[in-house]
Amino acid sequence: MLTAFALAMAMVLQQAVVWEASAPVPEAEPAEIAAPASDLPAWALADPFAWERSQCSPLVSREPLDVCQARVRVELSAALGDRLPAGLRPAGEPVPCLATPGDDGKYPIECGVPERQAAATVTPTVPDCRPRPQRQGGSVAFVSDCRAENAGDGGLSFRLFGKD
Repeated sequence: MLTAFALAMAMVLQQAVVWEASAPVPEAEPAEIAAPASDLPAWALADPFAWERSQCSPLVSREPLDVCQARVRVELSAALGDRLPAGLRPAGEPVPCLATPGDDGKYPIECGVPERQAAATVTPTVPDCRPRPQRQGGSVAFVSDCRAENAGDGGLSFRLFGKD
């Protein structure tokens, strides 16, 4: 019993020594102190597009989408300032001038919202798959053959009088 009491006292004293020898508290850096106070969470400042989607989702917000987006974008603009992506800038806010590559290889400076160009659309070809006879050894077997729909048969062709 006396041994258990002595061990318990030794553990308490050992813990007291560990508690007293705590590391010094680091001082805050000046950049952290100068940051403006914002009621937005840290992840909203790290990913403003996700914050806008989370606030204006029809599952969360009952206000119209354009009203919600305008409100959220003004809040993000106040919190992020110049770090706000161009796609989230509120209407009426000046757009910075950017040097964008031109068709001639030069980089003219353009101010305003960049014009979006549609990508060239490519229509996929529809394959024409059907069983076709094919000679295999001394017999004929039907093999599934796939060709482009408007490729034709690709059979024999010759020119008559300069025309196909």
